[in-house]
Amino acid sequence: MSDLNLLKGEAALHKLFLLFKKRYESLGRIGGSVSLTSFSNDELMSISGLTGLSVEELRGKQSITLLKFEKELRRTKYQYDSLLSFLEDYFDEKLVANKDRLIQEQEREMQFWDEVKDKFSQLVWYVEWISGKSADARWIWTLYKEDAAGLVSSFKYLEEAWSLIVKEKKFIRMPLFAQKITGNPHAFDRNTVLGKMLLHLLTVDQINNEGDIRFSKTSEEENELLGHYGLIRDDIWSFVTGQNLWAETNQGIHPVWKAAQEMGTVLNLPLKELIKVDKVYPYQGKAVWVLENSSVASTLMDMVPHAPIICTHGQLRIAGWRLIELLSASGITINYSGDLDPEGMLIADRLVRRFPNSVRLWRMNEQSYAEIMSEEFVSDKRLRQLDKIQHYGLKKVAEVMQREKRAGYQEAMVEVLVWDMER
Repeated sequence: MSDLNLLKGEAALHKLFLLFKKRYESLGRIGGSVSLTSFSNDELMSISGLTGLSVEELRGKQSITLLKFEKELRRTKYQYDSLLSFLEDYFDEKLVANKDRLIQEQEREMQFWDEVKDKFSQLVWYVEWISGKSADARWIWTLYKEDAAGLVSSFKYLEEAWSLIVKEKKFIRMPLFAQKITGNPHAFDRNTVLGKMLLHLLTVDQINNEGDIRFSKTSEEENELLGHYGLIRDDIWSFVTGQNLWAETNQGIHPVWKAAQEMGTVLNLPLKELIKVDKVYPYQGKAVWVLENSSVASTLMDMVPHAPIICTHGQLRIAGWRLIELLSASGITINYSGDLDPEGMLIADRLVRRFPNSVRLWRMNEQSYAEIMSEEFVSDKRLRQLDKIQHYGLKKVAEVMQREKRAGYQEAMVEVLVWDMER
């Protein structure tokens, strides 16, 4: 056993050397001092025995400089001229200053992400987002620090998933999608690393394409996001309601849609059925009337039974987006009307931005707002949501709403909506 190993049996000296080590790592050089206030008299006696400094002297100063210890160390039997060399031999490791360790760590990080980009070329845009260390990606950095190799494996499946999404461009249920990519139907469940990474990747893609999108999402918002890329968690509960619409498959006009129109029947259309049709259009004319409010939509269906009317039931679910997409592809004008409150205007803003050539805002202007303004005050928190609106016309309404702090609801304009449709 070496003499240094004998020193390691001295608890007081080990405690002191740990303080020296931390001081060196902090300063990046031998210098400064460490406090001795936490050392007992017995511990100070151990230090005194090594350095030749008296207990009274050590207790009186309550600290010891690293340079002083280095000087005294030369007089001991260990005969080290450098405290740094002594500490490196004692701890059997090369001591690295914190600032140098940080530089080394940053270099390792850059090398890791560069290697990931080289290996997964289809995800370069996503890896660059993560390596930028935005707040939303902190949890992925935690994965990197805990298990870098495991994270690389996740990127392998993620690239395969992204490649399939881009290539297929058709709806597929999540368990089948996961089975196809990984061999495990639950690999992309929301509580798994892969599931969370997929949602994060798709959100980043939407931000790159559409701008202001939140990372934190409700279950319904997650389903909508996945549905936008053709991934289905729920194709029955996601539905939209319509009347006087026809649909086509590769076999011609869909008989159920045709019969519903002929009988004056309103249809609840789940995503499960909407993905089976290739084309949707009104049974006559080149325009449809879309409303978010179910009670108003139902009233208009009664008052204008011949009109092609669609109800999204508030926030558009995947079924709503699918139906609007099919109508847009058919060259149909989509007249959209929603409540003039922050939530309703945000829905309209997203819709008109996604389908700028098809969607026309219907009675969602400043004049309509002035005519239907209610007595209900809108909180400042809700009003702040209006800052996200990008559509010019809606921004003008938002400016008035932020001043008036009141909401306007569709129920107050039913007669005007009917007049528009009959005209």
